[in-house]
This record gives sequence, C-alpha cells and structure tokens, in this order.
Amino acid sequence: MTEQYAVIGYPLGYSLSPALHNFFFSEENIDATYVSYPLKKEELGELFKSKKFKGFNVTIPYKEDALPLCDELTDTAKQIGAVNTVKLVNGKYIGTNTDAPGFSLMLKEDANFELLNKNILLLGAGGAAKAITYTALNEKCKKIVVSDISSERANGIKTQYADNRIETILAKDFINVIPDMDLIINTTPIGMENTIDQSVLSYEQLSLAKKTCLVVDIIYSPPETKLMKIASSLGLQTINGLGMLAGQGILGEMFWFLKSLRYNISKEVFLRAIKSGVSNK
Repeated sequence: MTEQYAVIGYPLGYSLSPALHNFFFSEENIDATYVSYPLKKEELGELFKSKKFKGFNVTIPYKEDALPLCDELTDTAKQIGAVNTVKLVNGKYIGTNTDAPGFSLMLKEDANFELLNKNILLLGAGGAAKAITYTALNEKCKKIVVSDISSERANGIKTQYADNRIETILAKDFINVIPDMDLIINTTPIGMENTIDQSVLSYEQLSLAKKTCLVVDIIYSPPETKLMKIASSLGLQTINGLGMLAGQGILGEMFWFLKSLRYNISKEVFLRAIKSGVSNK
C-alpha cells in the first residue's frame, strides 16, 4: 500500500517540498507519495488524531502549535520549542526539528563555514531564528546578537536559552556591533514579495562589516535579495536560504527512512522545480 507523506501549513500555495521528496521516493524505489496539504488551525488536532500520514513536514504557521500535539518529541524539538518534521512509529507521532541542523549543513556545504567561535548577528527572532540560535549555541559559537522589531521577541530568545552568549540590541545600535561580526543572518521577511526593494541593513551599515563576514539571507525567492546585492557590492560573500530548505529536507528524509538524497542533488531538484515554474514556498 502506498504510504502518504505531506507538508502541512496554511495558506500553503505551492511548495517545493513535494518535488524533493517525490524525487527521493522515485530514486529509492519507495512506494510513497508526498503532497501539499493545507489545513486550518482548527483542523490540526484532528489530523494528528487521524494518523492519516506516515510522515509530514510542518511549515508556517504551525511549527509551535504542532509541538503539544505530538505523542513524543526529540530533544532538539523540545529545546527549540518548534516541530517541522513528524513521523509515525507504532501508532505514535514523533516530532523533531531539522531546521537547526539544516542551517548548519548549508553553511558547511555552500560556504565552508563553521559556527565554532564565531560572532553572529541574527536579524529577526521568529521560529527560524530560534532554530539557528539552537544550532549556533550547540556548535559553540562565541556570541549571538539578536535584533527584532519586537524587543519582547528578541528577549524571548535570550530567556528561552538562558545562555550568556546571547545579547539583544536595537537597530540603532547596529553600528556598534557589525564590525565584530563573522556572520550576519536575515531571518525576517524583508526582501521578499512586497518588500523586494528593501534591505534589513543599509549600505552604510553593511560597509562596517569586515571583508571576511558572511552574509546569509534565509529568503530564497528572489534568489538574490537587496541585502545580498548590497553585501556583494561590498565584496562580502553571500548565500541565500535554498540550502537550508534542502538541508532540512534531506535530514527529514533521514529521520523518516535512515537514508536521504545528497545535498547537491537536493539543491538541483529545487532549482529545476523553480525553473519549471513551481512556486517558491
């Protein structure tokens, strides 16, 4: 019997995940199919009870809502406080979070960059920022400076992890911290869709960065955001978030099947899907 897998969220629009995982099923001769499955919040609990899917991914806005609905959680999911990958084992749904290690995998594969002893400026304090903070702390970064339009959310990350390597700042203080940063990460939506001509940092602010600073924007559509264009014009290395999506995807496959596609193949599948007109969510 064909096993069912899915990505759940609302509104989903089109997703790149089916392209990745259905290609994986085909390559590995796995009798399974993966679909986009939009559902409203009030339907979430019923989905977990139904055990409809053998495994599924959770995307915006349900990563935190899914946490208490899982029968069991990995330590990673517990510490981050969000779930993005779920599997059915002996009638129980087990939830984990592959966003965190997926981000680290992207850094290593795309930029040969390790988080050990690095100073990091994290722009935004939502779910992705929480996962990145978890990975950076685990990989022994030196310092994480968090800035968000909501100081309450920024301070929430500091409280959640209770680690003295985490600092929070206001945007007006960027000038004081950017010169010391090894890695700058945008996790805000600024730079996509209706803010495509905007950058979370200005040319003047980015010009303070040292030439070895890596600038990462977890947005991948457009493939080069305004932030990345400014950084490139200053001679800084940049990468977008397509690799994070690929990383979390193949780590999800590993969670489900103990095997996965290779990283470079996963990115190629995504690029082909984008080129063929599949939407960019």
